[in-house]
Amino acid sequence: MNVIRLAAIAWNAAFLFCLPLSAQRAGSALPSDRIFEAIGLQPSGTACEVGAGNGELSIRAASTVGSAGHVFASELGEAHLKTLRDRVAASGKANIMVVAGDPEKTNFPDAGCDALFLRDVYHHFTNPASMDAAIFLALKPGGRVAIIDFTPPGKEASKPEDRAKDGMHGVTAETVVGEMKEAGFDVVSSERPDQRWFLEVFVKPLR
Repeated sequence: MNVIRLAAIAWNAAFLFCLPLSAQRAGSALPSDRIFEAIGLQPSGTACEVGAGNGELSIRAASTVGSAGHVFASELGEAHLKTLRDRVAASGKANIMVVAGDPEKTNFPDAGCDALFLRDVYHHFTNPASMDAAIFLALKPGGRVAIIDFTPPGKEASKPEDRAKDGMHGVTAETVVGEMKEAGFDVVSSERPDQRWFLEVFVKPLR
């Protein structure tokens, strides 16, 4: 292995080490196309993202559903909402509606989402039972949810409100599955390639 290749590997490792923990895990681990495929996102459909951040995934979803489709993207707090609105405006995607989020509800239309996704967000839910119930309400029957998140570095927090704290930052896939089942969802698929991140896909039953 030559010196240039060794230097490149070292630089990439240093760059990754400097990234925020969530970006090292779920944020950069899964291509958007794979997420949209998992939830069956189709042209002319309605996609919903909880905790859209800078809008990267919502903007990509807007391209997937096309001009005949719709995207609802939520965020908490005025500063985050402004960042999201500015990014959406700059994208030129007229089919995205930015929604003010809430710690315990989605604020999406009831039965308005064909598919819903959240990335590096679930572990921030302080009342997951309420949020999961709200997600259930927002989805159409047969609609799917993709939850991409990462596991804590050590023991999982005993209370949901502590899942974002240092030393316990994250949530286990088993906990997410259990809580979503309690809300009435069925499991579609699970991907847990390593201890860094996971993808859990759920469906709202037709019954």
